[in-house]
Amino acid sequence: MEQPGAQRLLAGQPLHAGDIDVETYKANQADFSDIMRSPETARLALWNCYRNPKSSDWTADSVFLALLATYGTAAFPGALAFLTTHDGKAPSRAAMVDSPGLVNHMLHGLRNVRLHKESSGQWVARFPRTVLFKALPQAFATEHSAARDDARHAITWLAEKGHADLAREVASVYGGAMPAALEALLTTDPIFLLPGVMPELPDFFVAASFRRPDLIKGGALPVEAMEHIGRMLALEQPGVPYAGLDIVKQSCTRASLAEFAWDIYEAWVQAERPGKHRWAFNCLGLLGDDTTARRLFTLINEWAANSSLRARATEAMHMLRQIGSDVALMLLSAIAAKSKHKTLQERAGVMIQTAADTRGLSLEELADRLVPALGLDEEGAFELDFGPRKFTLAFDEELKPVVLDAKGARLKDLPKPNKGDDAALAKATADRLKLLRKDARTLASLQITRMERAMVSARRWPLAEFQRFFIHHPLMRYLSARLVWGRYAGGQLVQALRIAEDWTLANSRDERVELPEDAVLGIPHVLELAPDMLTQFSQVFADYEILQPFKQLGRETFALTPQEQTQHTLTRFEGHSVASGAVMGLQPRGWDRGSPQDGGMVCDYSRRSKDGLEVSVSISPGIFIGGGPMEPRQDVGTLWLMRHTEGATPERATFDSLDPIFLSEVLRDLSLLNPYNIMTTP
Repeated sequence: MEQPGAQRLLAGQPLHAGDIDVETYKANQADFSDIMRSPETARLALWNCYRNPKSSDWTADSVFLALLATYGTAAFPGALAFLTTHDGKAPSRAAMVDSPGLVNHMLHGLRNVRLHKESSGQWVARFPRTVLFKALPQAFATEHSAARDDARHAITWLAEKGHADLAREVASVYGGAMPAALEALLTTDPIFLLPGVMPELPDFFVAASFRRPDLIKGGALPVEAMEHIGRMLALEQPGVPYAGLDIVKQSCTRASLAEFAWDIYEAWVQAERPGKHRWAFNCLGLLGDDTTARRLFTLINEWAANSSLRARATEAMHMLRQIGSDVALMLLSAIAAKSKHKTLQERAGVMIQTAADTRGLSLEELADRLVPALGLDEEGAFELDFGPRKFTLAFDEELKPVVLDAKGARLKDLPKPNKGDDAALAKATADRLKLLRKDARTLASLQITRMERAMVSARRWPLAEFQRFFIHHPLMRYLSARLVWGRYAGGQLVQALRIAEDWTLANSRDERVELPEDAVLGIPHVLELAPDMLTQFSQVFADYEILQPFKQLGRETFALTPQEQTQHTLTRFEGHSVASGAVMGLQPRGWDRGSPQDGGMVCDYSRRSKDGLEVSVSISPGIFIGGGPMEPRQDVGTLWLMRHTEGATPERATFDSLDPIFLSEVLRDLSLLNPYNIMTTP
């Protein structure tokens, strides 16, 4: 910094042009902490002249809050500059500042930046009056500009959010032609809401080389119509497709539109993914179908393995949500439940949580409704037709499709067609079975884990929901029939039963059971079953050769020793050496990994009960979550127990305060990390 500039800064005066060598400033990548290290008299001036904060500066939030608290509105120039950077996009920060100076930036983010659409939308919705006073004159400016398009979009967006009357009130303040212009905007068919400059189709969009969408009424679209659809796709803003696409989707078959969109995407990839034509990627969410969802799921897993491509994987997850079919949501749920990459897993979880909130359901209730039927609810779906020969479809304990011959005997696989078979029917049947196997594999992993966790967490269903989601579901009934179920009253198991071969309910003596309409059912843990009941059902399952999808009747159980019951910590696993991969496998079983330490090292895992008790276990040397080198084995350390109460500091608790089933499962999970050292109930 030049000497006159330093003197002005120390005197608390604004810097002048030329006081700072900008290139040197950028090269040094000064961070926010420099402001707090400077003399107190210089801080406000330096903050208000600050224009190049280091990206992802971890000190940014605390400095921003501290300066606003100290200087109030005098710190607004620097605050506005900060809030227009990547670091300042967090809604919790922007929501503190109501200023016309942020309007254009937030309107640009709302309409044009997918990554910041949500946070920009939260700011716009929080300060609609400020937005409208700035946006209305811009929306009806004579000359076209990007700001005019952003303003018009924001006004209609706010009107859809319930602020139409406020917009009219603000327009009346301006007077003149403004109220009439606003009414014209609000009442215009969205099909006619177009930007001042229409987008040009890129060179890679060669309509004649793409598969042509088929009309529902018959026939394929001409090349000229495909180009019109391309322009409609290019008009898409983040999360806001051009309204005319609805007409296209109502007129054309979904499968053919999905293939058309995939051809556009592949042409974009061949053109090296030009960023200004990202709509060619986003169109997969707008026009995609179940096949698109499956392809995206494969790509998401590939991209997730590369840290530089995870932003692309997140975009693809948004597309799964946008496709919105049962299969697409099932795949999104699989990412939320089983992804190896915590960031993606959390983002998928937020998307599923949003879908649940939108429907007024819990995550568990939504999961019940997201199990796709995979076409098995259609007439004749369980028949595998070769023409003269027909086979039957069933499912085993892992939900793998099983082929049965005419006598009901299980075959190793679908046989190859012979000369007497209908070749076309046989090929269609084989293709269908191949696709079904792929979907069932994804579905099985998710549903078996979900059912096991429902048993451990004491999930309950009213009779009507039990029948709808399990007995009457064409796929889940096969999984459900391999478990013992229970009727509960007052939180206690009062009757154990199973789903019989004819899909009715039976007790341990194979007698048919009729349940009252107000019955509540769940999957009993082995600790809930009386010894004689456990013996009887174990015999029934053995007699019928029923294999269970997870250990229920034969589940290992664990308990505390008398000495451990009043302890705050347990040392029974200390020194056990276990595979690092086995430790990472705790997450799908309901454990959360601890916060990363220096270098991205995780050194503990925890699991919380429904009543606020949290068990944690330490591991050493720890696991790198950022892709660094990983030690092949970990030493297990101490277990400790804390009670979390809302609004209070966590406090230690003794292990005998844990529910016996939750305790048993915690000890089981840790014992099975090293199956050669299993310690069962004393």
